[in-house]
Amino acid sequence: MLSNFGKILRYIRSRFYSGRVRQTIRNIGLNKILSRPFWQLVYTLEDTQTHNINNHSVTFRTDTFTEFMRFRNLVGERSIIKDLLTTIDSNDVFYDIGANVGTYTCFAAAELGSGRTVAFEPEPENADRLQDNLELNSLDAKIIRVALSDTDGTVDFALTGEEAGEGQHAIATNSDGRTLKVETARGDTIVEKRKLPKPTVVKIDVEGAELSVLRGLQETIRESCRLIYVEVHSEKIADFGGDVSDVEKFLTDAGFELTEMSRRGSEIFFRASK
Repeated sequence: MLSNFGKILRYIRSRFYSGRVRQTIRNIGLNKILSRPFWQLVYTLEDTQTHNINNHSVTFRTDTFTEFMRFRNLVGERSIIKDLLTTIDSNDVFYDIGANVGTYTCFAAAELGSGRTVAFEPEPENADRLQDNLELNSLDAKIIRVALSDTDGTVDFALTGEEAGEGQHAIATNSDGRTLKVETARGDTIVEKRKLPKPTVVKIDVEGAELSVLRGLQETIRESCRLIYVEVHSEKIADFGGDVSDVEKFLTDAGFELTEMSRRGSEIFFRASK
């Protein structure tokens, strides 16, 4: 019943917060004052959010405000998820590297069916919620709680917040802030060690460590991958000894053609295809 009130509030907003009214509110800065309280109110009325893309309806739990805001607009990546679902077919194997709480994993698993989606998420609360979201939708994917990189062993993992759904956890590059020890592995190593199906399609979102992930998965990429979606964090990647051009060169040298799909601040989302 409460979720219906949330839907009503969303409807009222969509009806009246548009066009000239929206522009006026933004011009005088009222949106900065009203936006967060409005969405916090809607959050108190809803404990799940459902999205429909390419005939797949997926519901996500939103027990924290962080999760709620993440799924409110799919972090601005609906068009990329739609492109993924349009492009993959029943023969593909999808790797979601930096899966967080499962946005891409759930939609890919809905499209591909059982046994063809592998999610890598080392942060324990996010991995647990990813499992919750799969079960909520009766979907199947293998979750591996490892941080992919270009080394095998353990690493300090930096935590940016205390709620499930935090999207900026990453391999630590300095000693500031809270960290936890997590297993790290080269993708090529873990594919062989755990006898995983080799990916044909990969999505990478690892807060600056994308070049390390690509290098650690290099043999597998050259052998089996036909499509890679990678979000390059142009400011953070320097902490890992690389830059955007290094990612572009790696992919073009591996035989991929690159398309820039979107930009969000300093983040660039590339689609690399063979």
